[in-house]
Amino acid sequence: MVETTSELEMIVQRFRVELEKMGIHSERVMLFGSQANGTAEEGSDIDLFIISPDWARYNERERFEMLGIAAARILEPIQARGITPDEIATHRLLPLWEQVLKEQAIAV
Repeated sequence: MVETTSELEMIVQRFRVELEKMGIHSERVMLFGSQANGTAEEGSDIDLFIISPDWARYNERERFEMLGIAAARILEPIQARGITPDEIATHRLLPLWEQVLKEQAIAV
């Protein structure tokens, strides 16, 4: 579990740096799940949406692979989804993810 907001911000920043090394420059990072709603417990993961137009050139499998590699490099329990601003604007996300993004996610 992430103990403080500053620890969470540091983890997210390290994750963003790893993604930038791979050519993914995030416009926004949105936190959701237990870390966002304050119910995280010991061992809880960090759920993130990484929003970047750079994801457009990758399919979903490639996105998950890159996100997993970035999380492994910083040794943090991150579960992330890579999405583009266009996918949000044109409602190409699964309805569940649209709802989470709209109603539960917070910017970090």
